[in-house]
Amino acid sequence: MIPIKVISTQETNLVKVVFFPTDICNFNCSYCFPGSHDERYRYPKNVDLVIKNFKKLFDAYTKKLNKQKFHLTIAGGGEPTMWPHIEQFCKELKESHDVYITIVTNASRTLRWWNDNSAYFDDAVLSCHSEYVDIDHHIAVGDLLFEAGLKVTALMLMDAKQWDKCISYVDRMMTSKHPWYIQTKEIIDAPGHGIDVYTPEQFDYVNNSLKRIPDSTWIFKRINEIKFHESVVLFNDDTAVTARPHTLITNGWNKFKDWKCNVGYESISINASGDLLAGSCQLNAFGGKTLNLFSEGFDADVTPEQIICPLNYCSCQSDTHITKSKVL
Repeated sequence: MIPIKVISTQETNLVKVVFFPTDICNFNCSYCFPGSHDERYRYPKNVDLVIKNFKKLFDAYTKKLNKQKFHLTIAGGGEPTMWPHIEQFCKELKESHDVYITIVTNASRTLRWWNDNSAYFDDAVLSCHSEYVDIDHHIAVGDLLFEAGLKVTALMLMDAKQWDKCISYVDRMMTSKHPWYIQTKEIIDAPGHGIDVYTPEQFDYVNNSLKRIPDSTWIFKRINEIKFHESVVLFNDDTAVTARPHTLITNGWNKFKDWKCNVGYESISINASGDLLAGSCQLNAFGGKTLNLFSEGFDADVTPEQIICPLNYCSCQSDTHITKSKVL
């Protein structure tokens, strides 16, 4: 049973946008990917220009590709909440376009900061890093954001070198006031960290990634948000399954080298230097043009192209579900 096609179930009028606003981080995790927080770019200081160019980009995708909804994920190897203008950026984009905002964060900012800024976000992924996290604070942030109406997921990065500590943090999160999502994730793309460092028992634990979900009433109300990252996988024996990204990765169904991929149509990214690229894989799907959203001369009059994937496998969950097909 070999995958030959992946079909995203996201709405056809929606495009995912991943923005890495800074490469500054207050953590220094040993497994963080190289170059992710070396403070070369810090953050864009001219927020008015950045907002103007994001609006131009969204308008172009609406006009050319009928993309009327935007799922904006603000993430990074840097910590995005370190960007001083993040609240203005989110507020003004929400006022001008139909934008759903996910913040990916280590949750280290104070409870006061989260209380003041929670209204700018719809969804929070709280990455839990065993080397640095204050687990009690992490839990308090999760509860605060859940009470504010956000979809909340605590993502425990399961470091095989600190396995027992990671397990204890998952157990502590189970005692939180509210039943937000708890998910575990293996660390496979960092020096000294890979699938081979996990015992079979550890890998089984991570493979069953969802450790807690909210109750059925809550899920039913937020079902469209939950389906953001689903796809249908077609196989060479004419079978098909509906799967989430983690399933593709753990089953080895994410080897897409030389596949045709629609990543520029369904998912785009802006890195910490302001470059417009495709997906979290940050490939160029715009005819090789250099486009920068931090530039005064940014021209959004571009159309993405279908690409032939040059990567051996897709390691980022947000890209595995993008529509793609094997070249037969």
